[in-house]
Amino acid sequence: MSTHKSQDVTIGPSRNYTHLVYLSAIVVVGLLIGLLYYFLHCPRVNIDDCNRSDRTARIHPDYTGIVIPPNIAPLRFVVDEPAAYYYLRITSERSETIDVYSRDPCLEIPLKRWQGLLRQNPGGKLYFDICTGDNNGRWTRFQTITNTIADSPIDPYLVYRKICLSVSWCDMGTYQRNLTNFDESPVLHNSTYTFGCAHCHSFLNNDPDNMLMQIRSLEYGTPMLTVRSGQLSAVNTKTRVTSGKCGFAAWHPSGSVIAFAVNHYCMLYHSAAVEVRDVFDRSADLALYLADSNSVISTSGITDPNRLETFPQFSPDGRYLYFCSAPQVIPQRLRYVLCDLMRIGYDIDTNEWGALETVLTAKQVGGSITQPRFSPDGRYILLSVSEYSDFPIHQSKCDLFLFDTQSGSYSKLPISSDRNDSWHGFSSNGRWIVFNSKRIDGRYSRPFFSYFDTDGNAHKPFVMPQQDPSFYDSLTLAYNMPELIKSPIKITKKQFSRSIISYKNTTAASAVTGATPGVAPPPESTVQDSQSPWSATDIRE
Repeated sequence: MSTHKSQDVTIGPSRNYTHLVYLSAIVVVGLLIGLLYYFLHCPRVNIDDCNRSDRTARIHPDYTGIVIPPNIAPLRFVVDEPAAYYYLRITSERSETIDVYSRDPCLEIPLKRWQGLLRQNPGGKLYFDICTGDNNGRWTRFQTITNTIADSPIDPYLVYRKICLSVSWCDMGTYQRNLTNFDESPVLHNSTYTFGCAHCHSFLNNDPDNMLMQIRSLEYGTPMLTVRSGQLSAVNTKTRVTSGKCGFAAWHPSGSVIAFAVNHYCMLYHSAAVEVRDVFDRSADLALYLADSNSVISTSGITDPNRLETFPQFSPDGRYLYFCSAPQVIPQRLRYVLCDLMRIGYDIDTNEWGALETVLTAKQVGGSITQPRFSPDGRYILLSVSEYSDFPIHQSKCDLFLFDTQSGSYSKLPISSDRNDSWHGFSSNGRWIVFNSKRIDGRYSRPFFSYFDTDGNAHKPFVMPQQDPSFYDSLTLAYNMPELIKSPIKITKKQFSRSIISYKNTTAASAVTGATPGVAPPPESTVQDSQSPWSATDIRE
């Protein structure tokens, strides 16, 4: 019989746990030292004791004299003034002061306190006081920057493409950004479908539950990804008279009809110009996709073989299809592509077409009219006007015009710059305009916002705020097609990708007999592969 001796066992912290305790202590001590260093080396200042400057501080982005939404992310910026220390005081009428001290000219306004300040001051003024200090304790206070907080919020999400500036689709993605903070998430990136093109996206009344994206992929085809009432499907718009390569699209207010353009673009290059790239449209026609019957219809008024028809847009009452139309020319006469604004009547109940009408001519505005977008109430149409072309984004100069549908008057908006301003749209409440602009550096387009008041006035625009104030200084991707939406897109990027991959099994739409004259598939020579999105033509000037 064996005998077992009992032993006392001391249970203590494991070696890993001990290391974790030591590491935590080191982190805490490091933070305390950092805070001590901060307070010792970023001296506090009494703003009333500073020397006064007779001007405002130079900052970028330009967040001066603007009207901002009461739900926008902090307007973080860089102070372009040489100094050892920087101080920003933000005040308003009904909230506590926000103080930002920094040894870096990049001033990062805290998110939570900023959101609280905006919530408490809708319709009020917002004051930025900037001070700079040197190593000898001398401080300069610049003139106060005054902004205004609007009563009307902006739609909290923005959807856009980000794309590299090249002739290949090596890096292209559709993203959504939460405008109330700095959160950005991918909707769909082309790396998931062999680097094809995420061509265009569109929403019904700023609603992400009713949206579409056009896809072009050598391997998977050209599906129109549609979301109706939150349900995703891949639509095959290729018929006996349409190529299936849908481009710019717009929803009928009913949500059951989608107007789309079939464009056949090629890239041109200028040997000496501010913008060396250009785009020529070999042909362009319009058609309607009827979702309930999975069919495509059109009419001769929007498929004239002697003209380009593009950029469809339904009127908010659904009675008219507006679009842009220019004479069809050869590439060497590209500068004669001057689009007029047209419209044609459409009855959704009978699928009958009305008369073709000219709304506004290129001659009247002094340039080519493209990208018509209605305000939600139908009162105004926002337009792009460039020197020529039906593809304005590559024009070195493009302005925003406003057309009043009640009076018939039109004018160039003062928010236009000396660079390209295009790809515009309205918020769901009609109080905010979003558009792309190259005004920062002349090369890369960035999303800008402008408050649009009840009298039809557009106020000084400002670029979309970023978490890093110097973000735009080094970004080499261009934004385009910014669209404001009321809530985030719920369909996941994996669901979109699966829909593209399974597209080849999708039933093709039918063309209504006799209803699509003039809509012809492109010749085989214009078929584009995923690495060469443009067939290139070199025009020397």
